[in-house]
Amino acid sequence: MRTTFSAGELLAEHDYDRPLVVDGVRCHGGFVGDAYVSPRTRWRVPAIDAWQAQLPAGEVDAVLGPITAQVPPHFPSVAQTTLLLRHDVTLPLVRILTLIAMVEGYGGEVLRLLPIPPLGERVHGPLDGTALAHLAPLFEAHARDEAGHEHMWKLARDVALDHPAIPKVDSGLAPAGGVRLLHEIPADLEAVILRMVGVLVIEVFAVEAFRWAKAVLGDPTLFPRHADAATLVACIQQDEAPHVGYLTTALAELRCRELAGADGGTVPGRAVIDRARDMLVAFQTGPRHQANVDLRTQVTERALTGHPKRDALLEEFRALAS
Repeated sequence: MRTTFSAGELLAEHDYDRPLVVDGVRCHGGFVGDAYVSPRTRWRVPAIDAWQAQLPAGEVDAVLGPITAQVPPHFPSVAQTTLLLRHDVTLPLVRILTLIAMVEGYGGEVLRLLPIPPLGERVHGPLDGTALAHLAPLFEAHARDEAGHEHMWKLARDVALDHPAIPKVDSGLAPAGGVRLLHEIPADLEAVILRMVGVLVIEVFAVEAFRWAKAVLGDPTLFPRHADAATLVACIQQDEAPHVGYLTTALAELRCRELAGADGGTVPGRAVIDRARDMLVAFQTGPRHQANVDLRTQVTERALTGHPKRDALLEEFRALAS
């Protein structure tokens, strides 16, 4: 089974029969027959499959399972969002879709700009024919995908809501750095592990955002162009599968190996990866999730200022949360 690929191959496209075009705008990816095919997956998907086949049984699930088991519910829910839309309160939806687009673009850039440490010195054991040996082109492919997704989320928003006014939105994402969390390994290895785990957790948790967005934007009673908007969201969701695949694979490869310790010794990769994952999952399901709920509640309250049914709508909105 082939396990080594050039950068060009991992960025290569399929031969599409037709491109993905919505509202006259060319998006990435395209169709082979009637099936949508994600960009840059001609060799990337077979490569991920080959790398995963080399891992010991259960290692992929050991990384991914504890994340998928703790996906928090989307807030506001489909029912809450639909309630607001049926009373012409669109600002919260516009804001969330804009924020999702911004986070997508940011997530790709933080990987593209991430210095890759000398893994041959930081990871014990051979790395040829692994995802770890291909991180640079995999990060580049991921960044290019997410740049396209930023564009596609905004397009879905504009198609569904007919080019609404866009509020000023702060992504709330601060540049990583400063605080050390994995003191037992060198700082450059810690940086790449934390960034990969952080992006993986966000990618996995996004399953709820996709479910929510497809249900809301795909509602024919709310949006005349529901089919176009829902199609865009479904294509973006399909594109995320290789991201989860290669990040999980690379982290599983690290988990199976001994890592260079900051003190010159070695550290079991299992202990480092599991601790990093559990810390970031706890943050995303705890403080980060609660902050999102609080902020989006405040946005909804402000959006209802002056609405003739403000008090009744807020009461029903809160009741739907339970």
